[in-house]
Amino acid sequence: MIVTPGHLTTLLAAPASHSDGWRRVAMANALALTLALGGVASNAAAAPHAAARLEEIAALAEQDHALGRTTLVREGPTLIAGAPYAVRIRYLFLLRRVYVDGGNLRAAYNINEQIIRLATVAHDPRTLAVASLGRVYRLIENNDPAAALGLLETLGSRYRDLDSLEFKGGFDALQGAAFSAVGQYDRALQHFLRALELVQNHPDLWSPRKADILLAMARMYVNARDPMRALETLREVRAGAQRLPPRLDAAASFFEGRALVAQDQPEAALVAFERALALAHTHQLLSVQANTLGNIANAYLKLGRYAEAETAARAALIPAQSSEDKISLHMATANLGFALFGQGRHQEGMRLVDEVCAAMRRAGALSTLGRILSEKSHALERAGRFKEALATLRERETVLQQLSLDDRNKAVSALQEQFKARERAAQIDSLRLENAAKDAELRHRTLIQTVASLGAALALLLCSGVLWLYRKSERTGQRLTELNAELAHHSAHDPLTGLHNRRSFQDRMRSRTGEAAPQPDAADCFTLLDIDHFKRINDDYGHAAGDAVLVEVGKRLRATLRESDMVLRWGGEEFLVYSQGVTRAQRPLLVRRILDALASAPIVLADGTRLAISATAGAVALPFAPGEDEPPTPAMDWQQAIALADRAMYKGKEAGRNRAYIVAGLRCPEGALQLDLVLPGVAA
Repeated sequence: MIVTPGHLTTLLAAPASHSDGWRRVAMANALALTLALGGVASNAAAAPHAAARLEEIAALAEQDHALGRTTLVREGPTLIAGAPYAVRIRYLFLLRRVYVDGGNLRAAYNINEQIIRLATVAHDPRTLAVASLGRVYRLIENNDPAAALGLLETLGSRYRDLDSLEFKGGFDALQGAAFSAVGQYDRALQHFLRALELVQNHPDLWSPRKADILLAMARMYVNARDPMRALETLREVRAGAQRLPPRLDAAASFFEGRALVAQDQPEAALVAFERALALAHTHQLLSVQANTLGNIANAYLKLGRYAEAETAARAALIPAQSSEDKISLHMATANLGFALFGQGRHQEGMRLVDEVCAAMRRAGALSTLGRILSEKSHALERAGRFKEALATLRERETVLQQLSLDDRNKAVSALQEQFKARERAAQIDSLRLENAAKDAELRHRTLIQTVASLGAALALLLCSGVLWLYRKSERTGQRLTELNAELAHHSAHDPLTGLHNRRSFQDRMRSRTGEAAPQPDAADCFTLLDIDHFKRINDDYGHAAGDAVLVEVGKRLRATLRESDMVLRWGGEEFLVYSQGVTRAQRPLLVRRILDALASAPIVLADGTRLAISATAGAVALPFAPGEDEPPTPAMDWQQAIALADRAMYKGKEAGRNRAYIVAGLRCPEGALQLDLVLPGVAA
């Protein structure tokens, strides 16, 4: 089971559990800091020395985090005793950074609140704005991106005239992290790139750092199932710094491992995970240890090395229990169950997996539940328990439907929270105008001759303000309607090809019941196809060429098929064609037409390169007839049909690609497919 650690969800690291030594250091430092901030005398002579020494420690921490942290904790309270406000603020920001880089985010949050209190007393809006972004990050880390977007909207309105590059860069970086958390990856990338451009144009900017932004982008690419771009981004992270802080270094290795697993390279992923694990051990990052060990177990499961997967999963249980990280604990338990199942201990292993599934349902963790059910289905199929595998697959599709609805609701909630924040800002502006008008009236109430004219002017001003607010409310409502329409379109279409996506297809399937076939032997045909050697195209010509191929494949499919046929991008380089009313004689013709449309002519890239492409497909028709010699079976639904089409497509891959198999029957109980071969009519 793949683990997605909460401590790597945004620009910083989530709080790991800490040893008693860490706690003693934090308590001693907090006491010294309290005494230092309580001083009333300013030692002007010592201030330049303290500021220079803090800069030296900051440079040291960038090169050697452990030594820099130790030096700062030892010398810091003495350096700032009686120091001016600017020196104390610099110390607090530096202390917050070393805690974050060491994975001690709990202490970093406490330091951030001290910065906010000190800046409020000193009436320092620049520092207050930058420190307030830490609260936004904490909301994202606590899995509340809607509230984070609302707070960002409020801060953006409050500090829109603030001249601070650090605030602008952090604001865009957190916008990207929040939109990434709700699955709006296109908007997230827009904000990440804006923050990255600002940092690159101002290399002396202290925060945010380029490595933090790139790491957040790499995580976004992993979650968006684009491992190639994730690996490219991680290479840029490592190329941009001589020595990464422990948290960034561990995170980079961890996400490199996850991207390699997504590319079906578990051996290489293990090397990356081992680097992350070594860093976690060295710097006492228990949550990182638990999550990394869980992913190591998952990599061994993919390799079929079940004994080693069991060892890694059991090792993951220890730091997961110590850090009280329930997600890591559940994932380690699930991996242990799959490892035992793979070693033939079916009852014991499946009991652990089912316990985790039940816990995920209670917690509402539908995304994690869907991944566990997918792996459970594959494990049951490998064990020859096909009926249970199909039932598990059907359960997974139900979970994915609910997850799709939840993701859409989360995105709508985020937009609504932004809208409410804009309304609150407008109300504050309106109250400020009203209070100013009342102050003016009180100052001039003794001037009897001007009361009437002032009242008329005030009435006119208020009427104008009401009219302005009314028109602004109308424009805001219209914009919200446009945003909802845009969200509905994006939720139903693939952003690259413009084809339908899984969500729109599932909506179509829910309304499919009761549609009458136009001919007695007509049925609904599901054709699943995969572009041949697509990874080679990406490797040889780049991702821009791969995207161009995907767009052209979508155009050819739309141009070839009927208007009533539904064409959608199923995921990656896979496409699905749903055709109604196709007779038995028409099915091979339909599939051949699809193969010919893709292989008939090469695709011409922007630089003039001509790429010959082909595809391999699998097709199933519903209602499905299992076979003439088989006993009657319950009716098959569309999820099961697509699962069979996927199996048929992989049979085509094994047979040499550029072909299709139509599932003609299913022999029970062994579950073997009866397939009809379809070859293209043109050379690919």
